[in-house]
Amino acid sequence: MIQTQWGTGHIMADRGDEMVVAGMRPYQMADQTNPYLRLHRGVTFVLFVDGLVLLFIGSQFARYLPAQLESLTVGVLAAFLIAIWFGYRRRASSAYWPGAAVIGLAGAFFGINALMSLYGVLTGDMSYLLWMFLFTWATFGSARRSLSHLHPSYKNAYFGRSESFQNIEMAPGEMLAACPHCMAILAIRPDLLNAKDTCPYCSLSLVSEHLASKHEEE
Repeated sequence: MIQTQWGTGHIMADRGDEMVVAGMRPYQMADQTNPYLRLHRGVTFVLFVDGLVLLFIGSQFARYLPAQLESLTVGVLAAFLIAIWFGYRRRASSAYWPGAAVIGLAGAFFGINALMSLYGVLTGDMSYLLWMFLFTWATFGSARRSLSHLHPSYKNAYFGRSESFQNIEMAPGEMLAACPHCMAILAIRPDLLNAKDTCPYCSLSLVSEHLASKHEEE
C-alpha cells in the first residue's frame, strides 16, 4: 500500500514500488518527519546552479557597459545572488520569493534556448537536437521547482510552521516523500524503486528511468 497525505488529512491507496524526491539519493533522506525539508535541500542546489546561470547572463550583458561599470555591475549581481542563496539555504523569509524568482528566470532562459534549438532543428541543423532536449529538460525542471513555492505544505515547511505527518502509519523501511509533480505526500520504500510507478493522485511517473536504473546499479 502507498499511504498518501494532502494537508492534514490522509488517504489509503495501493502501495507499489515507490519513490524518492526527484534528484535525491535514498541515503540522503535522513529526516523522517517532513519530506518538504528534504525537498528544500534539492531546491537549494538547483537555486545555486540557476544563480550561476543568471550571473553568466548578467556578465554577458555587462560587457556592453564601460569597463569600471561592468565590474561593478557583475560584482553587485554576484553579491545579490549569493545573498539569496545563503538566505534560502537558512530558510530566511526574505529569500523565499527571490529564490523562486531566480529559479523561474533561469527556467525562462532555458525555455528560450530550447525554442531557439528547436528552430535550428527545423531549419535542418540536427546538431541542435541534443541542445533542444537538454534545454527542454532544464526548463521543466526549473519550472517545477519554482512552482513548488506556491504549494502550502512546502511554504509551511520552509517557514517552520507546524504541520504534522504523524497520522500516517508506516511499515518498516518506509519513509515520507513528496511527489515531484503534484507534491502529494507518499509513504515510500526507496529500496523498491521502479520507473513504472506512478503517483496515485496525478498519475505521473514518480521516478525517472535514469534514476531508477542508477539505483539498481548501486
